[in-house]
Amino acid sequence: MTLHRLSATQVVPRPIDEVFAFFADPSNLARLTPPDMRFEFLTDDRRMRDGLVLDYRLRPLLGVPVRWRTLIDAFDPPHSFHDVQARGPYRAWRHTHTFEAVDGGTLVGDQVEYSLPLGPLGEIANRLVVRSQLAEIFRFRARAVESIFEPAAAPTGQSVAVAGGTGFVGGAIARELRRRGHRVVVLSHRGEAGRGSLPDDVELRTADVADASSLARALAGLDAVVIALAFRNSPMESPRRGQTFELVDARGTERLVTAARDAGVQRVIYLSGAGAAPDARRHWFRAKWRAEEAVRKSGLTWTIVRPTWIFGPGDVSLNRFLGFARSLPFVPLTNAGRQRLAPVFVDDAARLAADSVTAPAAENQVFELGGPEAISMREIIARALRVARIDRPILPGPAPLLKLGAWPLQFLPEPPLTPDAVDFVNQPAIVDSGPLLARMPRSLMSLEEGLSTYLAPGSSPASLAIDGVPR
Repeated sequence: MTLHRLSATQVVPRPIDEVFAFFADPSNLARLTPPDMRFEFLTDDRRMRDGLVLDYRLRPLLGVPVRWRTLIDAFDPPHSFHDVQARGPYRAWRHTHTFEAVDGGTLVGDQVEYSLPLGPLGEIANRLVVRSQLAEIFRFRARAVESIFEPAAAPTGQSVAVAGGTGFVGGAIARELRRRGHRVVVLSHRGEAGRGSLPDDVELRTADVADASSLARALAGLDAVVIALAFRNSPMESPRRGQTFELVDARGTERLVTAARDAGVQRVIYLSGAGAAPDARRHWFRAKWRAEEAVRKSGLTWTIVRPTWIFGPGDVSLNRFLGFARSLPFVPLTNAGRQRLAPVFVDDAARLAADSVTAPAAENQVFELGGPEAISMREIIARALRVARIDRPILPGPAPLLKLGAWPLQFLPEPPLTPDAVDFVNQPAIVDSGPLLARMPRSLMSLEEGLSTYLAPGSSPASLAIDGVPR
């Protein structure tokens, strides 16, 4: 049996008692787990103590569920606690959590020892998948902790709702609005269960865009609403679950705009997409145009932002290719990757949305938003691999063949690819940001500048090593 060791440290700018209380509350486990793993508790007893047993379910690969039982076998507040796997996918797993008061806050330490079953096959799985997945989980955890404990700004008196604020783009907008001192209300069909890495002073209200009656109550007492809707596993649609561009982007936005007007909201900002048009070839662009029309005809002060390909930590597009690179000996690419894109960093999209809440220059405007350079998809992936220091060849494949291979994947619980998603990835995305920059001047991050904030060595808020090798 080969024993592997993972270690991580992070300084959290809060007193040790507060930090320990957060980590020692099992209910916060879901907030520290990547959302695509869909953490789900199976036990109700979560009072932290020696001998506590926790049962939960994860979906670490392709949406396939895995059950895990954890035993808390040592609990020493506010300095440490230990958990071991009593039942789960590993042959052995022991996790030691330590907390130390230091200048500037609390030093949080994680020491994990793990081994895999199946002997040599388990070691191959560790090299190909497990090691990189663990590194990604702990990197996500570090960013989540940084967000949760981020200090709040002085209040402005402005109250803003973010529909879709538990998602990648919507979450970035919610955090940016909070940094500016606005009172932020996030609308989520999961309510408090969808909080994730949002700070505790962000209010969560239960609202489902499929249920018009829930929206008016959720929007009461607010000055503005930012609509950044996205369904789970987008752009992989799931009609039987109501997760499509038509049902969420189009109908969902129409219901939100009606509810906002009825609730007395004064301003609406809609995150659309580059290419939205009534006669667009692709149905997702037609759905976004329909949503835009609802915003334009709302009678409210409005702003529509049409971003290109948004990238950043937690995105489901570029990070999908990086995931391939970490688990495969090559990176698959549809066609030759010649489609040209002007990728925009998620923080730039969030800042523009936040600016549009109050800026007179944004009133009743449609802004196209793209990054400062237009490059091919293949070059985007190549640069991301260089910044992340991953050495993998990029292997193009004909789109029809990839769509054929993706056809059966659409029946998985969380498909990594579908035929429509191949078309989605293959589309070019270049816009004219000139009118935006003339009306609302700003600097936009280049691709490599944005990538370096979360992919470059040392960019994580935590230090991380597996078997002594920094990750």
